[in-house]
Amino acid sequence: MRGTSMADIGSYNEKLVLQMIRSAPGGMSQSQVVRGSGLSRQTVSLIARRLLQEGLIETAGQRISGPGKPSTTLQAVADSRWTIGLHVDPAYLTIVICDLQGNAVDTTILAAPSEDSAADIARIAAEIERLCTRHGAVKIHDAPASAPAPAPAPAPGAGTGTGADGADGRAALQDPPRRVVLGIGVAAPAPLDSASGVILDPPWLPSWHGVPVVAQLEAATGLPVLLDKDTNAALTGEIWAGHLPTEETILYLYLSHGVGSAVSANGRVHRGGSTQAGEIGHLPTGVADEICSCGRHGCLNLFAGARRMIERAIAAGMDICAEDVPASVDAIAAAAQRGESSALAAVERHLAAVIAALDILSRIHDPQRIIVGGPVLSALLPLAAPRIRAGTPDWLDRSGCTLHFSELGNAAGAIGAACLFLEEELSPGRG
Repeated sequence: MRGTSMADIGSYNEKLVLQMIRSAPGGMSQSQVVRGSGLSRQTVSLIARRLLQEGLIETAGQRISGPGKPSTTLQAVADSRWTIGLHVDPAYLTIVICDLQGNAVDTTILAAPSEDSAADIARIAAEIERLCTRHGAVKIHDAPASAPAPAPAPAPGAGTGTGADGADGRAALQDPPRRVVLGIGVAAPAPLDSASGVILDPPWLPSWHGVPVVAQLEAATGLPVLLDKDTNAALTGEIWAGHLPTEETILYLYLSHGVGSAVSANGRVHRGGSTQAGEIGHLPTGVADEICSCGRHGCLNLFAGARRMIERAIAAGMDICAEDVPASVDAIAAAAQRGESSALAAVERHLAAVIAALDILSRIHDPQRIIVGGPVLSALLPLAAPRIRAGTPDWLDRSGCTLHFSELGNAAGAIGAACLFLEEELSPGRG
């Protein structure tokens, strides 16, 4: 992604420079930003000063990489801007605060959505307020305005510090704002209407059908709110928090109550015309021994959803509660690791469907990276990782595609939701 030195799109250029610095684990010099962005040295220098003033970046020592004076390293200030992520899941409500790098600062898991969505919104808002107070976070509309500190006069014979690597922080704030909460990202199962901010009629969430969650949370918290599918959010979190290469095409498979997918290219998640891309429950697996409610044979949701795995384990003799999905999945995973046949058979059927889905989706999207995640994957990981790797088609290896398992754990949806807002506000071409 390249920038331009034209002054009328400075916002884009500022986001570009910030994203480059943020994505470099050890920071980078202004010269590196110039080379990577295509911006002029003067433009980068001015932007660096503004970002220093806002407290979004800071100087972090100097590097010597050849003849000439050392270059000053710039790095993002993770504590400068925070966002909140909410994952509305049939099993629980997860709330996280994430910093500028997408790292989870704090996480709260509330009880599952109730039959009263208004009461759920109230307890979510109360928990967000508690988390902000606990960490001394300030909401964006309450943040102090930026005011540059007086720049000291340079010493006789000293440079002005305005060259490509002269960002010395003298234009920074005396007290740059910290822990400024930009907004809330909400991840929820499809179908939903992200444009109007309404959760439509997702399975297993009947009391949330038709809930205008964006408007209600904005009214309850005073913060701006974004809504997206949980699979899109989870992949956004992987990209943002994992600093993944934007040039890669990434396929993400999310294993939860049901199964869903998301795909990104050039650092952007493909959402489709109505944010419903990646709904793969009716993907044909080639297994013809069961008929789906849609009337077709072998749909993926007959085999890859957590509830179907639980039903199979119960039918095979396991004494677990079908309604408590997280506890039942954990029980199946533990029993399977002990070698109990009823659990092993249910897990094997589940993983066979996951492998079949990855084969089909990989042939469609031709990814360079595959990530498998979600709460069911977290529970089954010791069994799932080697089985999925063993079942990965040889042609994927030959194409250079790599297989990964999410490290975001059960909070992947909430962390991704927080990263949605970071992406919207701070990524080039967005906001």
